[in-house]
Amino acid sequence: YQQYKEEANGNHDETIEASNYLENSKDILLKLSDADVQEYSDYGMESDRILYIKKIGNMNIGRLDITIPYSSKYKNAVRQYWDYKYDKNPDEKIINGKVARLYCKDKVLIEKLNTDPDNTSNKKIYSLASRNYKEEMTVIVCPSRVLDFDGEINKETELEDVYKNQKLIETDINPVEALNKYGGNIAGFIIKNDKKNDQVRITYINAIYDNGDPNEVFQNLRHRTDEFKKITKLSEKITPNNE
Repeated sequence: YQQYKEEANGNHDETIEASNYLENSKDILLKLSDADVQEYSDYGMESDRILYIKKIGNMNIGRLDITIPYSSKYKNAVRQYWDYKYDKNPDEKIINGKVARLYCKDKVLIEKLNTDPDNTSNKKIYSLASRNYKEEMTVIVCPSRVLDFDGEINKETELEDVYKNQKLIETDINPVEALNKYGGNIAGFIIKNDKKNDQVRITYINAIYDNGDPNEVFQNLRHRTDEFKKITKLSEKITPNNE
């Protein structure tokens, strides 16, 4: 991670606030992944992958479940999708954008790329991403929740209060209801090491909020479709850990 030494953060309190915000995202992703899929409509089904879509209120929730044979592929599956530091082609990269701040190898602030040709705004868009790795399960929070922040972040920018003042998603109610109340997008992975059945189970969730801007919603839905295709394609390249 030497390439990010200029972006490394040494403010302990800021790191704690960033971690709290990311923990909120992780909790919601876990709740969404635990939801009964019978509430969804399936839009594509094969033996090793199923795509689900559910619309409730202003939320459009997409879920892609992929099963990969051999639990020995677990670590490489995590590496395949937690890829902000890897030099990949854009059509293979999941964590796209410029690293604006590095809290640790598993927590980063990303300056997101503007992929909308109709959006000519010069406003910088920032979002946190994280990986919570355990031997049995990993949660990856993709840079999907846009920070409420105006300006450009550089090495001197202090973000502790920025994180403190972000709106959080309620975690003590139904997750879809909570997302509707929150009014924003969220995306991420839950990757499980299923040793009992000798397989890796990947769930990718991408929830899009309809904010009343049809162009923005269209761009988000199109981007999600591209992500589904990319994630499926990448899953076919995952090798056992010793390869």
